[in-house]
Amino acid sequence: MKEHIKDNLMDFFIIVTLVNVAIFIVGIILAPEERLGYTAFIVPVIDGILGIIPGLVMYSKRELTVKQMIVRNIIQLISIELIIVFFTFGFSGISSDRIPLLIAVIGSVAFVFIGVIIFRFILDSRTARKMTDDLKVFQRIHGEN
Repeated sequence: MKEHIKDNLMDFFIIVTLVNVAIFIVGIILAPEERLGYTAFIVPVIDGILGIIPGLVMYSKRELTVKQMIVRNIIQLISIELIIVFFTFGFSGISSDRIPLLIAVIGSVAFVFIGVIIFRFILDSRTARKMTDDLKVFQRIHGEN
């Protein structure tokens, strides 16, 4: 459980960073003349918290198969999309002039979600490689005795 919380905390920081990048890109495209106030700095933090909720809820003690992991990721992405769209637009209907913003939000959430998976894969691969190298050194040292 401790490792799961640590993983979700790492995901939070990756999400916050990528949400900042997404806000920058979408802002440059959809509203280049817009200037943001200090309250805009809290949006990535809120999105980070909202983004890890499905990961916290879907905790499993057992090892998942690749197929189960893919299904879990799809469910998480759909859950995060719904949560972020709800918090962005609320219950009020989405008027036709806000469709580009809706598409940008959905695309940004997918971009961030995929980015988190890629960053986590890179970090996990690096950790696994280091552990393998350390194990080889350990085996070499203790194999000689």
